[in-house]
This record gives sequence, structure tokens and C-alpha cells, in this order.
Amino acid sequence: MGYYNVVRKIVLLFLLITPLLFVSPERTFSEQSAEYALVITIDGLRPDAILKADAPNLKALIKEGSYTPAAKTVDPPKTLPSHVSLVTGLVPKKHLTFINEWIEDMGYTEFETIFTIAKKEGFSTAMFVGKDKLNFIAVPNSIDKIEVIKYSPTSVGDISEGFTSYMKESMPGVTLIHFPEPDIPGHKKGWMSKEYFEAIQRVDKELGKIIASLKQAGVYDKTFIVITADHGGKGDTHKGNHIYVTAIPWLAVGEGVKQDYGIEEKVYIYDTAPTVLKALGISPPQNIDGRVLEEIFIH
Repeated sequence: MGYYNVVRKIVLLFLLITPLLFVSPERTFSEQSAEYALVITIDGLRPDAILKADAPNLKALIKEGSYTPAAKTVDPPKTLPSHVSLVTGLVPKKHLTFINEWIEDMGYTEFETIFTIAKKEGFSTAMFVGKDKLNFIAVPNSIDKIEVIKYSPTSVGDISEGFTSYMKESMPGVTLIHFPEPDIPGHKKGWMSKEYFEAIQRVDKELGKIIASLKQAGVYDKTFIVITADHGGKGDTHKGNHIYVTAIPWLAVGEGVKQDYGIEEKVYIYDTAPTVLKALGISPPQNIDGRVLEEIFIH
């Protein structure tokens, strides 16, 4: 067992015997507004890029839901730490995932996720992702269907096809879709480059296919959708505390969500987990950092 993993497990053990323990969530059906939840992360998407991009599907969804271009990711602003925060509702200093790779002996996150919680409440779960590091959040027995698509010129389409094909058989109760673009073109050619915007266009096209499939299956109006990013980027990287790196878009669409609404309160990526659980009628765990974004719901 590597040094990193030993230290990590010692600290985790300390945390687990403190009051930071999760309290078991309770299902509150009276508050349920959705039968399904779909979280889509667009890797490396800067909010200001949306305005300049050829992204008609994403722009239409923004008008249809509650949105902020000023949400914030975590420190470090990297794919794995941010996704762990997204599914657990915890900041990195509590979930202790700081590196941006999945080392084999790391195992899986020890904390409750939207998947582990949803499974206990009888929901089916799925992940369709474009980077193998996200295996870290696929805690054993918490994901019914997982596809990790190796990056290629067609992987964005393969990811959406994987989801739309699977949902025709059985629509998962909670799904995470992760698109590896425009992050990878951003690293190769630079954020806000021609190639970066072409990647956004590719993702937007697949986003349109996903929405069309949900409508065709008759589940669109029953689905709570969150679309966000793990980080932004500047130059050819996403290091540091620059606003172009830390600012991310955050959008919610669905039954019971305000339409064409600009979210006024500060939003963090770790607010995603409790808000998704709320939409499904599940009380989020106590003592997490994220909070339910009550502002977006019609009361």
C-alpha cells in the first residue's frame, strides 16, 4: 500500500470517529418533485465560453431552467477532486481527494455519494463517463451500470449513445454523464481556441440527442437535470485561483424548477449532491458542506 493511501486512510479513520459522521438520510416523499435525476458534467467548460459558442441546446436549456454562470468549483480545481465533491457534498479537505488520478490501490471514496444514498432508497443508478479516474466515485454495489469510454474523436458521441441506448431498456433513477470535452482540446490547443469551441459544439450536439431521447421516452418532464462543469481553464491549463479557472456554469432544469431564472445566491459544485437528493425526495445527509439550493424550486 502506497504512502499516499496509508496517510489518507489514517486521516479518514480520524474523521470517521468525529461528529462529521453522516446521519442516515430519510426519504421524504412529500417533497419529491422528480422520478429521475441526471447530472451532466462538461469537463473544462468556462461559463463565458457558452455565450460565444455555437451551443443552441445548452442555451435553450438555460432559458428553460435556473442558471448561474458564477458557480464555483473546489480547490484544487481538478476533475477528480471536483467530481468527488459533486457526488458527496463535501469539500476536498474533508473527502481528502486532492490528486487527479485514480491509483489502483486508492480503492474508492469512503464517503456516501448520491449513488450510495439513492441505492438505499430503491433507485437504480448509472455512470457514462469519459475518464477512467472517475471510477473512484463508483463505489462497489452503488452503480448498476457503468461505462468508461476511452477518449477518441468519437468518444463524446459514444458516451451519449451509451446512455440513450441503456435508458431505452431501463431509465436509471440517478445518472452521471461526464463529457471529457472541451477540457482535452483546451489542454492541447488552449481554452477559448478554435478547437475548444469546436469541442463545445460537439458536446452540445450530443446534449440535444440526450434531451430528445428523454422526451421520446416520456421521462423528460419527470427528470431533474443538472448541467455543470468541474473547472474552467486559462491558457492551456486549469491551475490556480483565477476566475477563468474556478468559475463554472451551474444549471438545473425540471419539474418544480423555476424557468428562465438567474440564481442569485452563491453556488458551489458541492451543492449539487444535496440539491439532487432533495429533488428526488431524499433528505440529504447532515454535516456535509453542500446545501440544498432551495432558491431554484417553485414553492
